[in-house]
Amino acid sequence: MKMKKKIINFPLGKNKIKAVIFDVDGVLIDVSGSYRISIKKTAEFFLGKILDMDDVEAVKNRGINDDCDAAELLIQEGGGSFRKKVIIKKFQEFYLGRQFDGFVRTEKCLMKEATLKKLKKYKLGIVTGRPKLDANFGLKRFKIYDYFKTIIVKEDVAEGKPNPLGLLKAIKKLDVKNDEVLYVGDNLADLRAADGAGVNFVGVVGNAINKAKAKDLLKSEGCEIILNNVNDILKVV
Repeated sequence: MKMKKKIINFPLGKNKIKAVIFDVDGVLIDVSGSYRISIKKTAEFFLGKILDMDDVEAVKNRGINDDCDAAELLIQEGGGSFRKKVIIKKFQEFYLGRQFDGFVRTEKCLMKEATLKKLKKYKLGIVTGRPKLDANFGLKRFKIYDYFKTIIVKEDVAEGKPNPLGLLKAIKKLDVKNDEVLYVGDNLADLRAADGAGVNFVGVVGNAINKAKAKDLLKSEGCEIILNNVNDILKVV
């Protein structure tokens, strides 16, 4: 996918940002031991063979945001063919477990509450590919749910990232102009969605398995501001 234009990156200290919107996975919440592992385990279940985590990262690095789509692609490229509903069901069994006792329990919060308190002068929002159930559980579990004025989840849009629909919907709800928005994400799907919506973008690679590669991927499509830690967002805004 080619960029329509260079990503808007505002000069530090000279911006007019009024709203900061965050992705969840890899930005607010560490999913290296949950969603990533669930992709791997799901693909392995249907293929009947062990995969490497590099295989998972390679698929995600193509700009595929939805983790069930990532699992499906791994299965297809491994020679398997199964109904999407069956793949999603198995994925959720690994991720959520029976009573939220699956890999979801390995997740950790990357965003400090102190950082969110310092961002109160901005309108804060979330645009995530997570289903509503998953998003609400994680945000409430880590007690950061109430900091966000709007939360756009998978069910809220007809098509997920890199399509900008989620961001455009959040912008409307926050009642701000596109160029007054900063979107914070960790992958190409996030960056491409920001480009499509015409908003400022900052990358975060602190949760990436290979930080150098993650940075190179973002830079390759025009991202200039990349943080190792999401809490360093305070240095940007």
